[in-house]
Order: sequence, then C-alpha cells, then structure tokens
Amino acid sequence: MSILSKIQRINELVTRLYNYYIPPFKIALATLTEDELQNTLNNLFNKTKPYSWFRLDGKYYTTTLDLFKKVVEWDWTDSRKYISESFDCDKFSIYFKSRMAIDYGINAIGVILDYSGGHAYNLVIVKNPNPQLYLFEPQTDEIFTYDNRNTRLYPMKANGWVLIL
Repeated sequence: MSILSKIQRINELVTRLYNYYIPPFKIALATLTEDELQNTLNNLFNKTKPYSWFRLDGKYYTTTLDLFKKVVEWDWTDSRKYISESFDCDKFSIYFKSRMAIDYGINAIGVILDYSGGHAYNLVIVKNPNPQLYLFEPQTDEIFTYDNRNTRLYPMKANGWVLIL
C-alpha cells in the first residue's frame, strides 16, 4: 500500500469519525438576558432555596426544548459506564454540562449537587420563546420539571443542594 493510499484511507476514516461526532443538524442558540436568567432562577428559588449557587459565566446561551432534546438524543453521555467514585452521578452531570458548552455552545446548564438526596444531576434552561427550567438526568436522558420530579431521587430540600451554573 502506497503512502498516498494510506493518507487517503486515514482521511476517509477521519471524515467518518467527524460525521459521526458532529450532529447532522444546526443548533440555533438564544441568549438569556440577565432578567430572564434571574427570573427563571428566582421562580425555582421561591420553591426551594439552594444552600449556595455559583455562577460560572457572564452570559448564558441556550436553545429550544425541541432542539435540546435532539442534542440529548445525539449525545452519548448516557452511554458512559457508571463507575462508583470514579465516574458516578457528579461526574455524569459535570461531563454533560461541559460537553453541551464545548460542543454546542449551550452553557445555560447547571450542575445540581443534591446533598439532601445524595445525588447529582443537571438543571437546564431552554427558551420557547420564554425561558423554562427543567431538571435533567444525564445517566438516562430523562428531562422533567421541578414540580414533576421524583422527590425520592431529586428531593432538592431547602438548603440541601448546591447549584453550579
């Protein structure tokens, strides 16, 4: 096999991998205004207050619920193997938050460290056209509202959880 044919083969394999990795659809991003972000979080905080919350960015970008679901379907976070104390719930939620920001530009995703339930998962803000807040389980791709959550798995007791956004 000549060097040229080897290079062509490598190029073919890289192209296949790229096509597998990059979704075949575009992500339309929407900016959350400061008021939208604060009002959305205040609606949640009126139901249950975190022990603390940490803001990581000055501006937040999101998409619609339908596009978010499409991204989740494409994403492979849920296919990762759970490994206790090595790649467990907190790593899943941090990994998912990071992938969404790095690969899709969606950074309106938080990590909830729910000490009241001994679990970690994600908070997601989408815009349809108004901001809506959801909880997301990155191990199973389940998305649900705060009011419709399983309170045994996602208790979010007042002052019993931390939000990293």
